[in-house]
Amino acid sequence: MPATEWEQYKIADKYAELTTVKHIVHLPVARRIIEDGKIKSGLVFDKSRLNKSRISVTWLSANDWSPGSLYGTVEFQFSWEKLIKHKRIYWVEAMPSYHPAAFRFLLTVEEITSPLVTKYDPEKDDGPLKKVDGKWRWHPDFCSEFMVADDFPISETTGVSFVHHNQRYCRTKSNFIEQTTNPAPQMTSGKLLAYILAHGVHDLDKHMEPDAGGRNRILDMASAWLWIVINYLKYTGSVKDDDECDSALKGALALFGVDKIDDGKKLLGLMAGSAEAHAALARLIRSHFKAPTWDFGH
Repeated sequence: MPATEWEQYKIADKYAELTTVKHIVHLPVARRIIEDGKIKSGLVFDKSRLNKSRISVTWLSANDWSPGSLYGTVEFQFSWEKLIKHKRIYWVEAMPSYHPAAFRFLLTVEEITSPLVTKYDPEKDDGPLKKVDGKWRWHPDFCSEFMVADDFPISETTGVSFVHHNQRYCRTKSNFIEQTTNPAPQMTSGKLLAYILAHGVHDLDKHMEPDAGGRNRILDMASAWLWIVINYLKYTGSVKDDDECDSALKGALALFGVDKIDDGKKLLGLMAGSAEAHAALARLIRSHFKAPTWDFGH
């Protein structure tokens, strides 16, 4: 494999520091990751040189997408320094037909002896990934794709975020509705928080728990979306008891978490009013995050 392939994507005057890489997925896939407690590696199925190999990889990228992500709406973040430690780097290929063009590296602990990949030295080789004076750089004009031969436990995430989906392209080709509807990050975060609260999942708490002042950007955004949904419901029921309201809320959140919003609203509508529903949501958030003084941030 000629080295000139990576030299077409080499860093010249323009580069970005490489500190964080992301695994971005659609909301249903994010729920599955939370259920599994990790991002599971899988075989390569696209037009890659590795699509006939038996190697399983997890896909990561350094890109931020101003027109919207090509991969989904939920972003799991990882430290590049921790990821690259003890890893060997191999050039896989360029994908010039992508928009923008992509370059791909394979990262493994074990040595790979295959004509499908070429060993790459970021301190010597002149490509889109460089290590200069101990700092990592990458070429931000292209789509960076790092194929890591490993699973990633959620406990190793350094952050979680919510992004818009690109409305023209989707690299996963999974026909998820997010590509056409392009939900706001507030909605996506609210649905994921609903799922987390309903199922008592704590793997992402470190990224959502309130600080000493009772605030957390992601929790505030997600809970605000749920607050608004609750506030504009039509309530026709008479349920006021705290325990009954708490049960109804958990059931509604479980439905919200799997995109059955209308069904969840009907269940919430059995309460006497929005005051009871808001109070139940506040109780659940306080209990989940062990933050007894937490309250909505508006």
